Amino acid sequence: MLHLTGTPEPSTSPTAGSGELPDASDIEQWLADVTGRAIPFLIVLVVALVLWFIGRAAINALTRSIERGAPLNDRRARQALSKAKFKLPDIDTTDARLEAERRRQRAATLRRVLKSAWAVLLIALVVISALGVLGVPIGPMLASAGILGVALGFGAQSLVRDILSGIFMLMEDQYGVGDVVDLGEATGAVEEVGLRCTRLRSLDGTVWYVPNGEITRVGNMTRMWSRVMIEVRFAYDTDIEAARQAMIDAVEAAKDGDDDVATALLGEPEVAGIESLEYNAVMLRLMCQVNPATQWDVQREVRREMRRIFAERDISLAVPGEAMVFDTKQPKSTVTLHDSDRPASDQQPRSEDGRPLPPPNDADGD
Repeated sequence: MLHLTGTPEPSTSPTAGSGELPDASDIEQWLADVTGRAIPFLIVLVVALVLWFIGRAAINALTRSIERGAPLNDRRARQALSKAKFKLPDIDTTDARLEAERRRQRAATLRRVLKSAWAVLLIALVVISALGVLGVPIGPMLASAGILGVALGFGAQSLVRDILSGIFMLMEDQYGVGDVVDLGEATGAVEEVGLRCTRLRSLDGTVWYVPNGEITRVGNMTRMWSRVMIEVRFAYDTDIEAARQAMIDAVEAAKDGDDDVATALLGEPEVAGIESLEYNAVMLRLMCQVNPATQWDVQREVRREMRRIFAERDISLAVPGEAMVFDTKQPKSTVTLHDSDRPASDQQPRSEDGRPLPPPNDADGD
C-alpha cells in the first residue's frame, strides 16, 4: 500500500554541520560596539599626540633659552652683589668657549631628561585610558603596578637617588663644565655633568666619577668671580707699613707687566693690616677680586713680583723654625781652674806620659 507524503519544507533552524550567517541586527550591533569603543580610543590617541608635540615644543624652547643664555645673566644676583660693592666681570672677558659648552651640556641633559619623563607620563596615560575604553578593570592593575614600583624603588634606590640629585643639580645650576669644584671626596675641573654622575679631572690628571647621590656639598671656586688671597709672614723687626705698601705695589707691577693680569683684575688690592701675630712672624694678607678661574695665575704673577720688590727694598720674611730669644746682657766672667792651680789634695793623679789615672780604690789599700 502506497503512502503519499507531501514534499518536505526546508528547515529554518540551524543544523549542526552548517554555518550560520549573522543577520543584519547582529552586524549592526557589532559595528555599533566597535564604533562606540574606537571613537574614544582614537580621541585618546589624538589628544596624546597633541600633548606630545606641545610638550616637546615647550621643552625645546626652554632648553634653547638655557643654551642661548649669557653668563652672569641673573639680574637679581647682579643687583645684590652690586649693592654689596662687588664688581662683577664683564661678559666679554669670560671664557666664552667654556661657558657655551657648560650651557650646551646642561641644556642637552635637561632636554633628554624632560623628554623621557614626558614620554613615560603620556604612555602611562594612554595605556590607562585605552584599558578603560576597552572595559578592562584597571584597579587591580594599578595596585599591582604600585607594588612593583615599591619593589623596584627598594632595589634601585641608589640609582633613583643619583638621578633625582642630578636633576636638581642641573635645574639649580650648581656647577657646569669648566668650573673648579670641591665635592668633598674629589676636587678638580668639571668635564661632564651627567644625570647619574659627574666627571672631574683633578690637578694631577686623575679622572673622578662621582655619583650625584653621594654629593652632600658643593664648593664652586669659579662661580661669577673669584678672589686672590696671599698671606705673607714677615719678621718681627719689619716695618709693617713698608711691607704693606710693597705687597700692593707687587699687584700693580704684575698688572703693568702682564695683560692677562690686568684683564683679570676687577678691583683694587687690599691689605687690611696685621692678621695674626705668630710665635716667630707677623702675618699680612693681600686680597683682590678677579675674574672666575683666574685667581691662580694672578697669584703666581703677584708672588713673583713680591719676591723682586722685597729683595729691592730689603724687607725680611720670617724664617721657619723655633723662636729664639737672645739676652743682650754681658755674661758674668768665670774662672777656670787648671790642675796646676788646684790644691795638691784635689789634683788628679797622672801617669808618666801625662794621662789621668783613675782614683785609688780604698779596697785595694785594705
